[in-house]
Amino acid sequence: MERTVFGQTSDGRDVERIELRSGRYHFSVLTYGATLYSFGYDDVNIVLNHATVHDYETMGGFLGAVVGPYANRIAKAEFEMDGSVYHLEANNGRNNLHSGSACFGKMCWSVEGIGGSSVTLGLSTRDGLGGFPGDHEIMITYSLTADGTLTLSYSMTSTKKCPAALTNHAYFNLNGGEGTVSDHILTVPAEKFVDVDEELIPVAVRSVEGTDFDFRKPMRVGARRGGAYDNSFCLEKDSVLRAEGSKAILEMRTSEPAVQIYTGTGLSGDHVPLAGICFESGRYPDSPNHPEYPRVFTEPGKTLTTATSYTLKVK
Repeated sequence: MERTVFGQTSDGRDVERIELRSGRYHFSVLTYGATLYSFGYDDVNIVLNHATVHDYETMGGFLGAVVGPYANRIAKAEFEMDGSVYHLEANNGRNNLHSGSACFGKMCWSVEGIGGSSVTLGLSTRDGLGGFPGDHEIMITYSLTADGTLTLSYSMTSTKKCPAALTNHAYFNLNGGEGTVSDHILTVPAEKFVDVDEELIPVAVRSVEGTDFDFRKPMRVGARRGGAYDNSFCLEKDSVLRAEGSKAILEMRTSEPAVQIYTGTGLSGDHVPLAGICFESGRYPDSPNHPEYPRVFTEPGKTLTTATSYTLKVK
């Protein structure tokens, strides 16, 4: 285990980097945003990152960040719950994206515990932040096994009912961070996807049959649509998503009903478009406004838990 100061935030708080290993595999996290800073094997890293805390504070993209209380978009920056309308920040056109200023990925977390190959980070937020109801207590544990499986275990409690969707926004590049993900081979065992409008707000849940969203058989990311994807795929229990690059294979498993696949077309600055691909486990976009979607809410006195794992296999 290696624990160092990575840098300081704009208001002078130290940000730590904690690196852990298990066999030939390794990962590291930052206390800013509970960010997954690196994940790989030997001297190879398959996760995009920034060089400084300032970059994480000022650049877009949410690289490696833990996102909540609601990851993805909420239409018109508002939702109705139990007869009341809650108004959020419109930070993505007229919509709310990744919870706005309430985003857990833009906050400093505390180190709650470090094991042989695991680390637990914690965060507390106040009622009404960004328009979301309830004081929240959030924990995430990153744990790594000797076979290269990195598991992210989340828990969240709240003093009020609140829509919830927690995810990690890591960008993976299975060429060891080189080039783009256009030639990555992707397999997604999803029969349906969430079709969206020009604002990336849902219009319908559709079959993938005969569409550019059919990855039930292995397909190059860049074979269709120029590789541009930012859509949610509907997962069945025990689904295994698989991506293959030139150096490694990644398999994702999750307890959540969906995965948002984003190919980083909006990346700029220190990373070019399509430099990485995100597999954001969670809920459908705008689910607080769609009772027909698989929604989840925090409830006072109850703990919401989810888990997602990424297994890295060296070629």
